[in-house]
Amino acid sequence: MPIDPQSLIPKNNLNHLLQIDSALKRAGFECFLVGGSVRDLVMGKIPKEYDLTTNAEPKQVKRLFRTVIDTGIEHGTVTVVLDKIHYEITTYRIDKDYTDGRRPDHVEFGTTLSEDLKRRDFTMNALAFDLTTGLLVDEHSGQKDIQERTIRTIGNPIKRFSEDGLRPIRALRFASTLNFSIEPETKKAIHETKKITKKISLERFQDEILKSFLGQHPSRMIQLLAEEGIFQIFLPNLPTELIPQKDILERLDRTSNEIIGLQLALAFFSFIAETTLKELESILRTLKFSGQNTKDCLLFFDIISKWESGLKKNNVDEFSLKKEYLAPVKRHFQSRYKIDREFILKLTPIFGETTMQLVQIWEEEPPLLLTDLKLNGNHLAESFPNLPKTSYGTVLNHLLDLVLHAPKENEYSGLLRHSAQFISNLIN
Repeated sequence: MPIDPQSLIPKNNLNHLLQIDSALKRAGFECFLVGGSVRDLVMGKIPKEYDLTTNAEPKQVKRLFRTVIDTGIEHGTVTVVLDKIHYEITTYRIDKDYTDGRRPDHVEFGTTLSEDLKRRDFTMNALAFDLTTGLLVDEHSGQKDIQERTIRTIGNPIKRFSEDGLRPIRALRFASTLNFSIEPETKKAIHETKKITKKISLERFQDEILKSFLGQHPSRMIQLLAEEGIFQIFLPNLPTELIPQKDILERLDRTSNEIIGLQLALAFFSFIAETTLKELESILRTLKFSGQNTKDCLLFFDIISKWESGLKKNNVDEFSLKKEYLAPVKRHFQSRYKIDREFILKLTPIFGETTMQLVQIWEEEPPLLLTDLKLNGNHLAESFPNLPKTSYGTVLNHLLDLVLHAPKENEYSGLLRHSAQFISNLIN
């Protein structure tokens, strides 16, 4: 599989990579593009990031470039910054014993590329490419496995997964994002090394979930995590068997990855639809999802739950669309997003064919929140000085329901008249 870097690597990235390659080789060192970027090039894809490996030690790399960050210098990695773009450069390594199932006890710098490639996780990621000669180094049949769309560890899968408990999760994520199959012995090893997987940090686990959401089939990651019983490793209170709803997973695949909260909500709704919001919040916090992603997920999970139950009851009228769905979305997102036709259309995985009706309602700019009313608490204080402030919310919510039913009623004098009538009934 010949690689054509000119057509697959954007010009500015290629110029930077050749600059790094040239600087290292002029200084007498080797330099190879390595890992996922080479895998992507072999697959005919534009890489998302570029990692390089060299026999130069970090201190030697640092002497050759103006801006270098010590991102993982204890593991031989520094980051060279060119025109604000980051390129990780790692010295050839030999990883020694792994006793904690997460990282090598210590790292020795290697002297050959072969030593470095041997320590990597999967055959498809153990490829190296010389940017100047065009030489593709493949000592572990990585190209063959890529061609056959197979994920296979280098060497004994139980040994490799026992070294780093994140590797099984990465295998599932690659199966999801690349649409590859996991080789049987490698898949079997996922089951047999769960005690090691349990040692990884929750942040690393949820990061793999979020990375899977960037692929075309995030549903596959959720399905595999459920099938392999991985969720229960970190969430022991979950049922021993999780069976995701196929139709919900299909909707997950149609969801924009710009709305992570919606992806999360559909993912969890697919297999724990009956959970409470409080229980879901506990799950999300346990898995260390960010506060914002957690809040967004809870909003969408609540909306999905209401929508699904509403459909079963055939009770979804225009008033409900405004009050139960559009209003919460506006309240929650208006400070962060421009809510417009495009944004509403991204909610199609929830609402299906009804989404166009939601768009039409939105574009009519109806009052949806208390802040949209032409009358507020100050007006109530001026016009009804004897009204207890504790009653303001009751009055304003009554007015909001009124204008949700009849948007034309949202004008000051009419709302004042309705307020007087409602307050009179309230007192009497």
